[in-house]
Amino acid sequence: MTRQILVLIHACSGLLGLIVGVAVFAPPDSKRDPRRSWRLAFAGLIVVLTASLMALLVTDWPSLATGARLAFTGLAGLAGVMLIRVWMAHRLVGSRKPGWSRRYVGHIYFAYVSLWVGFAIIPALRSPAPGVWIPIAVAGVLSVGTVLIRRHERRIGLREFGVREVQPASGSAKEPGV
Repeated sequence: MTRQILVLIHACSGLLGLIVGVAVFAPPDSKRDPRRSWRLAFAGLIVVLTASLMALLVTDWPSLATGARLAFTGLAGLAGVMLIRVWMAHRLVGSRKPGWSRRYVGHIYFAYVSLWVGFAIIPALRSPAPGVWIPIAVAGVLSVGTVLIRRHERRIGLREFGVREVQPASGSAKEPGV
């Protein structure tokens, strides 16, 4: 019974994180941000997701096969990095240092896409060939996520349309638009 409750808490916090995460993608316009409560909710959901995953790992560890132990240990590490990145995003909102908004979007993107990766890995783990499907699931989510985040950055003015992100022939690295 405890395991089912933990799975429900974990899954619900992840699904709600996917919904709430959409509201926090754009960096706030001012220090008095009306989306602050959404950012706090997103962070709270990531905390609940991580805590329930850790509790599930402790509960299930003896019965997990080696491959599942590796996969879930990796997911636990990913959850920890998600927590750090969301915390860093919150700190950036208050700092307003040059370039903060693009770094903010990067941190939120990492946490949000990681939620999708977690959801994509579960069916891959249960497939007849998890060694094949897990990398495909991760690569698919990351590819789609990269396309969508670049489109979002263009839409909110953090990335210019038509500017290719390649180094000039001289070898000096310049940012687009500089």
